[in-house]
Amino acid sequence: MTGLNRRFRPKGRNWPLIWSYVIECGGSTKTTSVTSMAVIAALRGYRSVVFDLDSNMSSSLVLGYDKTALKGKKTSLDLIYGTATLDEVALPARYRIGEGYDDDAFAFIPNLRVVPSSPAMAGADTAIAEDPDRNDWFAEILHAYEGDDTVFHMDFPASYGRMPYSVLRMMDEDDFVIPSIKADPKDVRLVQGLIEELERVRDKNRNRRSVPGRPTLNHMLLTGTPTRTYKEAAARRAAQQAEALYGSILLPYIRYSADAKKLYEDECPLPVLLPNSNPSVDYRKVMTHLGFTELAA
Repeated sequence: MTGLNRRFRPKGRNWPLIWSYVIECGGSTKTTSVTSMAVIAALRGYRSVVFDLDSNMSSSLVLGYDKTALKGKKTSLDLIYGTATLDEVALPARYRIGEGYDDDAFAFIPNLRVVPSSPAMAGADTAIAEDPDRNDWFAEILHAYEGDDTVFHMDFPASYGRMPYSVLRMMDEDDFVIPSIKADPKDVRLVQGLIEELERVRDKNRNRRSVPGRPTLNHMLLTGTPTRTYKEAAARRAAQQAEALYGSILLPYIRYSADAKKLYEDECPLPVLLPNSNPSVDYRKVMTHLGFTELAA
């Protein structure tokens, strides 16, 4: 960890920044944002880990691991049960370039690992409820951490259950809560629910010394915004509403692209699959805005 910029270890702690992509909305573009931003940072020289905590396994798939590839491997549920360490679960991120599952069917992404999920993660809240000690699974990972990653990117399911809570309680103002939502008025309205949930987490942990308990809505991603050829009225209204309500935390817009969903079909993150597409260009602007410029060789 020698030479690691102090901004990645706020308050002198030993673990990386935590970026939680969370909103109680399915299909909100969380996975596209998580994988795109983590990959861009990795390609610029920053080491990171993507935690796939959603039973639909979207981040796992985009970063090279479907159900077949994960047979016999540890997953994020093993972290919650305490049956494996982070280094035992995290896999090198990759993307598909050929058929099959041999190494030559994939290209690896330097500086990036993924903690894969599984369908069994649908029971994560139940697992924590049945054993309250498991609420500390993420805290245990953080306190035992000794690596040199810069960010833990957390891809959550569309819920505010016990498992998301176990992560959010470990965040403070230096970490980022980043909802990624489509440019749709109904999605913009869901941000208020997130604000209320974060306040609930802070209230519950306000007088506790064992956890930071201060998750903060620092930034917001609006995706699928209008372009010269995509001029949906709903998208324009959503952008106006987001500017009016959350203009101070809005990151550069992620413009609409009909091809963006191909990352799931091709099992390849968007900045690699379509590097010149509007969203890829915009995600690079976002990472530059957040201070993740190209590292010197």
